[in-house]
Amino acid sequence: MKSTLFLVFTHGVFLGLSYVFMLDYPIAIIALLLITAYVTFKVITKKDSDYQHSLNSLIHGLQSLRDNDFSVSLNEKDSKHAAIFHAFNQTSEKLRNERQHLYQREMLLDKVLNASPMVTILVDQRGKVIFTNTAAQQTFNTKDSILGMDWQLLVSSLAPEFQSALNSQGESIFTLTDKSNQQQAWHVTSSHVQIHQASHQLYILKTITQELSKQEVETWKKVISVISHELNNSIAPISSMCHSGELLAKNLNEPRLNRVFNTISGRVNHLNDFIKGYASLTKVKLPQKSLVDWPRLLEQLQAFYPFTLQSTLPTTGVQADVAQLEQVLINILKNAHEADPVGPITLSINQQHQRVEIEISDNGSGMSQEVIQNALLPFYSTKHSGTGLGLALCREIIEAHQGKLIFNNKAHGGLSVLVVLPSGH
Repeated sequence: MKSTLFLVFTHGVFLGLSYVFMLDYPIAIIALLLITAYVTFKVITKKDSDYQHSLNSLIHGLQSLRDNDFSVSLNEKDSKHAAIFHAFNQTSEKLRNERQHLYQREMLLDKVLNASPMVTILVDQRGKVIFTNTAAQQTFNTKDSILGMDWQLLVSSLAPEFQSALNSQGESIFTLTDKSNQQQAWHVTSSHVQIHQASHQLYILKTITQELSKQEVETWKKVISVISHELNNSIAPISSMCHSGELLAKNLNEPRLNRVFNTISGRVNHLNDFIKGYASLTKVKLPQKSLVDWPRLLEQLQAFYPFTLQSTLPTTGVQADVAQLEQVLINILKNAHEADPVGPITLSINQQHQRVEIEISDNGSGMSQEVIQNALLPFYSTKHSGTGLGLALCREIIEAHQGKLIFNNKAHGGLSVLVVLPSGH
């Protein structure tokens, strides 16, 4: 632009001087014209330079916005284009604030998703995994991150039940057996989502084993309550009639009737104790947690059922209902001694990340897979005189502590019972 102005100005000056010389003006007038022309040229050049500087600043600012750099602001002072610069700065500030807001939302969403126990996986239109959370990485249990992996190749390495659930649209439920032979129930949701005009697939997986377990326990409690109520309604009059019969038998001096009523009364009392035992399952109190004194607890357990301690005691505090925990461990130790009366019983306590594992092992015959799957159910027992109450009550207590019971057959014979409790609660 400067060269254009210079040419136009030079051409004008040349024409003006030619006209002046043609009219034969004095040299002073000519000099005045030259000075005026020079000053005019300088003023025009200065305005053109200011305009060009403002235009370059605006171009550089727009290039920064195009490159997602919203930190640029233009100097509005001493500028004849202050209104334009002010509008640019307002736009840049708004974009900067919006990006900061989006960044904070993304950070919050990322923390929430990574803290969530639900497995979240996003697959793009090319079939590549573009987002996962911490739970997903733990579920697939791979050394490397699954980000960027081919989804179908990843799915093909899973169990058939898992593959079928992930390849189906909508919602589905499937069951897997983990390494500890525990049944794990999963709920899977698969749905299409549009992101930047591209179709993606969102997978959300949630383990519902605990929810199903709670519902199962609640169902058993309702059944036990109904049975207990009906039996109590029958036991009360039978017990009263037996007492009256015993009095009549004494008055009649009839030993045979006395034996009959004594037998009936004994069975009624046994049935009453049986009902009270199962009623305790429906009335387990919430844990009253306190710091566990491990040496004292183990000393009390040794007085009931001897065992060999095979580990050091935890160094950090564990919160639990000590009386309930003692009841659980006594029951497990009792079962271990009954499974192997002469063999050694071992107990170990291992502190893992955010949990404590108490393992009790025997050298008995172990359990079949069917027994392991049903051992924690009420009424289920492999003992001739068993009520199926002990382990069911243990399960209720441990799950009230947000823990779990795990049964495993040992490789060289015997059974290992693992009590898992959260630490630091």
